[in-house]
Amino acid sequence: MIVVMTKFPINQEYLETFEQYALERFGEKGLKEQEGFIKMNLLKPENFPPNSRNNIFIIETYWKDMESLKKYMESDAFRKAHENPPPREWFAGHPVVEVYTVIKEG
Repeated sequence: MIVVMTKFPINQEYLETFEQYALERFGEKGLKEQEGFIKMNLLKPENFPPNSRNNIFIIETYWKDMESLKKYMESDAFRKAHENPPPREWFAGHPVVEVYTVIKEG
């Protein structure tokens, strides 16, 4: 199984705005119909301990295998999902994409 983690560093003043944007748009452009797609999680940052300032939203997608992920990345659904991105001023840095292979589940 493949896990893709896309990390979005968001400026503090746009955290709520980005959260609403992500809830309404992420996963809504045909992702769920893709062959090999398993699930998606949208993770909201929490400030713990309370004096920390976590500003990273994470989208996790789970795929049957690397071939399924590659097919999705070449699909119309992928292109549609990445049209009209949020304004640049929302971001505190560039989004980062990390890809992992699950080697043990518990």
